[in-house]
Amino acid sequence: MPEEWVEKGLIAEAACQRQLEDVNFRLGKLDFDGVEPELGQHLLSLHWNRQHHSFLITYRPAFMRDMACKGPNFSKLLLNAIFFSASKFSPRRELRRDADDVRTAGWKFRERVRGLLGGALDKSDVTTIQALLIMCNSLFALGDERSAAWLYAGLAFRMIVDLGIHVDKAGLTTNRKFSDEDLEIRRRVFWAAFVVDKIQSLYQGRPVTLKESDTLVPIKFLDTYEELEHWTPLAYLTQSDIAYSGSPAYSISTFKHLCKLSVILSDILSTIYTERSSDKSSAELSTKLESIHATLQAWYKDLPAHLADLGQLPTTPPPHVLSLLAMYHVLVILLHHPFVADGHLYSTSRSISVNSLKCCATAANDIVHLVRVFDKAFSVRRAPYLISYATYVAATIHARIAAKRGPGSDAHSSLAACLAVFRENQETNPAVRRANALVQNLMKRLDVRMHSIEECRIHKDMNGSSQQQSPEAVSNVTMGRGPSLQGLDLDGIIQSFVREQENAQMTQVGTPDQSALNTPTHMPPPRGSAVSTTPLDGGNSDTQNLNYDCNGPWMTPGHHQMYTDISVPVDDLYYGFNSAALDSIPITPFLEWNTM
Repeated sequence: MPEEWVEKGLIAEAACQRQLEDVNFRLGKLDFDGVEPELGQHLLSLHWNRQHHSFLITYRPAFMRDMACKGPNFSKLLLNAIFFSASKFSPRRELRRDADDVRTAGWKFRERVRGLLGGALDKSDVTTIQALLIMCNSLFALGDERSAAWLYAGLAFRMIVDLGIHVDKAGLTTNRKFSDEDLEIRRRVFWAAFVVDKIQSLYQGRPVTLKESDTLVPIKFLDTYEELEHWTPLAYLTQSDIAYSGSPAYSISTFKHLCKLSVILSDILSTIYTERSSDKSSAELSTKLESIHATLQAWYKDLPAHLADLGQLPTTPPPHVLSLLAMYHVLVILLHHPFVADGHLYSTSRSISVNSLKCCATAANDIVHLVRVFDKAFSVRRAPYLISYATYVAATIHARIAAKRGPGSDAHSSLAACLAVFRENQETNPAVRRANALVQNLMKRLDVRMHSIEECRIHKDMNGSSQQQSPEAVSNVTMGRGPSLQGLDLDGIIQSFVREQENAQMTQVGTPDQSALNTPTHMPPPRGSAVSTTPLDGGNSDTQNLNYDCNGPWMTPGHHQMYTDISVPVDDLYYGFNSAALDSIPITPFLEWNTM
């Protein structure tokens, strides 16, 4: 049957099942596993509005249909995984074990998942894979559940191979005849797992599991019902005064290009950030840089207008679209950063280092523009983790440029916007506290100063007051408008990237041993190296009850010194930023200001 007929059939079924959702709910046919139906429907609505569009792990028509008839595409394990992941974005405090701690939201559903998972591990099943992937993403965002997230993802990947989902070609899987719906679900599950694998590997600094060379699944999704479905930010808004009229969801096209971008990310991780990258010559690495950069540019040029030309749209597209663009700019920095930061590459070819610096500066500028667009439309308070990570990556670039420009520059304003994002986004993404600590450590070393907390706003005009985004600013979000580097000491900025030894004894707050800090050390492109840190008093590194002091010292509460033996500097740790290796680093008070 021609694919256009398959597409029409899937869309028709999706439309029919969307109508039946309300009918089945009113008739009491939906199985909420003992949860009060109104609450269950509330959590499902949050899921379909937020997490669902990010990775398309769940296939709504089949799940909701089988929820009413106990079909194979529904399971109580998957249902409770959805409930757990959505609880964090619900304002209902009864979902929390501690009413004042959003991190405890959905704890009952997690206990239910644990109870159901034991029996589900006896055989591979698509709904079990979906549940594991959802739990993986949700647990990782908690910050202290990375091991559980990693292990859940590993189980999901094993089941995918066990079921042959990693191969989508007649004669290479099984003799079973799959329906059009089955094939659609299998493709979505595989590519969702592929994307999750690459992002988790990036965050945790670990090797990828699913490699493109070992798989054969086309990036082809025929049910496009949700592409133009009207979307409103149910699970994102935190304040009632933000007016958002809605937008087409653009789910299918966004996910399709996210899959393609994840293939490029896999290439970057396996060549530039592999443990054996130091064995390659600078010529080999430079050739790979040129090749991957060209692939990234081709990916961007292939974007449809509704994903690239934001200024031409009547309204800001949904957050998952902005996250896709942010990830693209992160990959640009991830690719080029080692060619700026690594000393022997600079000595081999200064032109490569200068060009990579310009690429990093442009991408960092574009990330801040995207963050401002995001905040204006939805508020960064509930932005997804990727937005926070992109902000951190951009901040490390802007800090170095700001050190050469000084207060009042565009780079200084962009850096202040990044700090404001950290402050706003800490509740639902605890890892931003680490980002804040690392960026402030970098600012301290570069002597980049902020006057006050009022200086750190996401939107600022030249007078420091809040402002609205102009259409021109929105339209240039992804057009490569880098901060001006004219007149700057580019070599000085590049040298500030070169890793420095930081195992200096801090004898007084904010007064390191300058002879140690100024000693450069040659390092290969950054990898997930182990970090050994020891607080002087062996204090608690808990970050749950931190506050900020506008004029406070650069130290943790109750500490009179910072920390001593740091075997690997972590100013620009992108690969493995949220790895367990950094857990022993004391987190400074959430916002501190180095006063003039």
